[in-house]
Amino acid sequence: MDLVVFTAVVRTGSLGAAAAELRLSAPSVSTRIAALERKLGTRLFVRGARGSTTTPAGERLLDYAQRCLDLLDEAAIGVSTQDTQRLVLAAPASLGELVFPAALRAVSGHAVTVHCRIAHSGEVIGRLVDGTVHAGVVVPKVPLRSLRSESLARASLVALAGPEHPLAGRRGLRADDLHRTGVIVYRWGREAQDLAASFDHPDRGIDAPVHTTGLPSTAIQLAAESGYVAIVPRFVAARSVRDGHTVALPLRFTGWRLDIQFVYAAAAANRLGVRTLLDNLPTLRAALAGP
Repeated sequence: MDLVVFTAVVRTGSLGAAAAELRLSAPSVSTRIAALERKLGTRLFVRGARGSTTTPAGERLLDYAQRCLDLLDEAAIGVSTQDTQRLVLAAPASLGELVFPAALRAVSGHAVTVHCRIAHSGEVIGRLVDGTVHAGVVVPKVPLRSLRSESLARASLVALAGPEHPLAGRRGLRADDLHRTGVIVYRWGREAQDLAASFDHPDRGIDAPVHTTGLPSTAIQLAAESGYVAIVPRFVAARSVRDGHTVALPLRFTGWRLDIQFVYAAAAANRLGVRTLLDNLPTLRAALAGP
């Protein structure tokens, strides 16, 4: 219960709001948070006139707390479910949008219920390790021996701009040619920051920033509506280009690829849902190939 109270305070921003949400008294919530802080030997919140904000220790605890609660939910469902197996499948938003529908079609007709979760690649791997996720789709390679992986795709990158952008009609562009325009790079991993840095230029002004984002849809929207050049995986760019919202620029990204992996815990290899997805990897690969 202490973790439930803790996450409620984080979510609502105050002990009073958490008490109202959980239908507990404010002193009860305060007592539970104080007990949790004593048990962990550190402060979890800074209390002020405008509510409670998490300390660095509280921020670190939040992920662990949520994973513990998710695992408890998973156990409760697993114990109570007799006729079907539950499959928890996780992926970053950009990949889940394409992979989740294909996965749901693949398990259709099997005694499997699927719960799809959005999480960045690092979170997916962490949840595979602690058992709150059974399988996932990630970008980084997976070095852990407790996990197994299958390659789904090596996705190339493309630069997008609005149809009226000054660079839309150019040929043979280089990174230096973009120093007068804002650039937004899809942040798929640490190496994406290196790609963003490649657009640094001594003449780049504050009106032409270089940003990164974890959502390629955000980058595409800025390209279509706000004059940015977006650097995104080709498979997520296809719809925008096809609908005429953006155009692809002739900018090459030699050596830059996203290695997309289907990852699952070795302990979950015999689960019906995982086996079914492994048998249908061509379907998942086709979903990432784009139209």
